[in-house]
Amino acid sequence: MNFSSRSKITWIVFDVDGVLVDPSESYDRAVKYTAEEFLRRMGIQATVKLDQVRKLRVKGAFGDDFDVSEALVLGAQLSDLETFVETFPERENVHWVRKRVSIQIDRDQLVRYFNTVYLGRCYPDRLFECEGLWKNEKPLVKSELLRQIESRFQIGVVTGRNRLELELAEKIIGYYFKNAITRNEALKPDPRALELLCNTGAGIYVGDTVNDGILVEKYNRRRGKELFRFVMIGRDVDSVNDFLRSLL
Repeated sequence: MNFSSRSKITWIVFDVDGVLVDPSESYDRAVKYTAEEFLRRMGIQATVKLDQVRKLRVKGAFGDDFDVSEALVLGAQLSDLETFVETFPERENVHWVRKRVSIQIDRDQLVRYFNTVYLGRCYPDRLFECEGLWKNEKPLVKSELLRQIESRFQIGVVTGRNRLELELAEKIIGYYFKNAITRNEALKPDPRALELLCNTGAGIYVGDTVNDGILVEKYNRRRGKELFRFVMIGRDVDSVNDFLRSLL
């Protein structure tokens, strides 16, 4: 993809997980452990594979990993998890699964369990003591590249993380984002997330899931013109560092 036509681009906006930070040993495992725990409570002994977590997240329009966890628990009522993930309709969300099963998940308990295993001692309402899987995260972006493009573009993030989780990611990356929209303000793919960040600015959103692309589509439709382009890691560019070097 050619990024050379930069005259109208004022913003470079990033998703965090899978773009700036590797969540494979943190969020992915938190989803796995949460889904397995709630299936166990239902009397179902099932192993959730990490590649199933990742594949479902990429395909669906999930605003956060609480939705991914719930979708896996409910999906196991419909079929084996491998079949559920493979046949899950692209761009659908947790509501699609809820409509097809008769049981309900205690969402508050699911969120609390997930936060316990992900945040560990950073979470005051934790159910048990653990270190927190967030400590397993590794940076995917070179912070020096972010600093190099600061003078050319405004930089921001729109993420499904909350403020605390974003701060933990910033520690790992070694870079603080002055402009950020988390799930505390708007949940992707709500187009207000981009509006709150950059008003009517034009730019590029860098993500790694279908949901990120839907966010950009909805924002452009809401504004009545194509103000943002979507760059997908793994499809349009190999990595965020390759993308940033192309801008430089």
